[in-house]
Amino acid sequence: MSDGPGTVGTSLVLRPVAGRLGRRPPFDRRLVLLLMAAVLVLAGLVAAWLGQRATAQALSRPRVVWALSPASNTVTIRLTPRAGPSGHQVVADSHLVVSEQGTKRLRRTSPDGGKVRIPVPPGQRTRLVVLVKGPQPFSRTLTVTVPPRLRVVVSRTGSSGLLIRASRAVRRRPSGPLCGTNTVSFPSAAEVAVARSPARCKARLRLTALDGERAVVPVNIPALPQVPLYDTASPAGEAIYITVDAGSPPSPQLLNIMRRAHVPVTAFLSEQVTPRNLLYWRAFTGAGGTIGNYTVSAPDLTKLTLSQAVAQWGRAQGAFGRWFGQAPRIGRPPSGAINRTVQAAAYQGGLRALVGWSAVVNGNRIRTWNGKGLKPGEIVLLRWSPDLGHQLSTLLATIQSRHLHPRALTVASFAGIPQAHSVADG
Repeated sequence: MSDGPGTVGTSLVLRPVAGRLGRRPPFDRRLVLLLMAAVLVLAGLVAAWLGQRATAQALSRPRVVWALSPASNTVTIRLTPRAGPSGHQVVADSHLVVSEQGTKRLRRTSPDGGKVRIPVPPGQRTRLVVLVKGPQPFSRTLTVTVPPRLRVVVSRTGSSGLLIRASRAVRRRPSGPLCGTNTVSFPSAAEVAVARSPARCKARLRLTALDGERAVVPVNIPALPQVPLYDTASPAGEAIYITVDAGSPPSPQLLNIMRRAHVPVTAFLSEQVTPRNLLYWRAFTGAGGTIGNYTVSAPDLTKLTLSQAVAQWGRAQGAFGRWFGQAPRIGRPPSGAINRTVQAAAYQGGLRALVGWSAVVNGNRIRTWNGKGLKPGEIVLLRWSPDLGHQLSTLLATIQSRHLHPRALTVASFAGIPQAHSVADG
């Protein structure tokens, strides 16, 4: 077909509709990018959530702590909460099961957590499996190495006390004496000495090694020997005994009467006073006098420790031995103050009898412990004062009127005489 003249013609070509519908439009790359970004964001959120959850679980998981006690050879295992509000609750909802690896021994705590104590052998390495059950279950293996048992190698009782040798170094005890009075010392790192005392000591001494291991040593130490105290002596031969607690300055009257009447007197001297008049006291012994120990400085011995009291007796013994050729065997506690410590110290100091008194001369009067007249066996005390000569003259007059005979006082004077329980002071 053609248009009329003067008309411009066009050609219309129709495309098949079926062919146009059968082809897929091109895919939009921007949409792909958006989808990939969304996936990545989602993965990041999931990873963050999982990480936070894992962190929260780790922060709330309880700790397993343990401590070894070498003293009892036990391991204490317990749970402790971590920081955070849920830490204590997790511990409260957990419990422990502890077993020794390779054995069937189990130790459990209470359901609310708590702790487990399990014995471990000394001198070995033990592996313990700890199983935590609860909201945050997990397990842990502990390796525990226990020091070898502390052993007592030598235990020897001697005159000074008990000497103990341990298998290794021990700690020095800060506590006081054993049995109240038996001092504990450490001659070396692995040695312990328990000194004797005036009383018997029966106890259990606990030793602790430097690594914490302990041992218990039975202690049974007899009491120290004690010097007996006498306030009367043998009455044989109508004997009577004159004593004086000597001071300073010397008394010429005493020495003159002793020489003139041949009267033996026992003077108890202190070490501090004697050197001032040593020539006088040598003349005193030459006139028939006897020297007795009155300690170094005449303190109240009952207020001293055993070692201090021993020093008081012992130092004086050594000095008297040098000055007079032999040490005294008898002594008198200053002021008559005495107890078991004083008597034990006297024995260690070298004495064999302690002397009290049963009568005192005051001026023109003689007072006895029972208020009666002088009788054989009395030990009479004279006061060291300016009228000492008058005291002695008064005493001698009474002695003569009662037909008594002054005798020197020695250890033998107390043979068969009962010990005194107290000292009478006039």
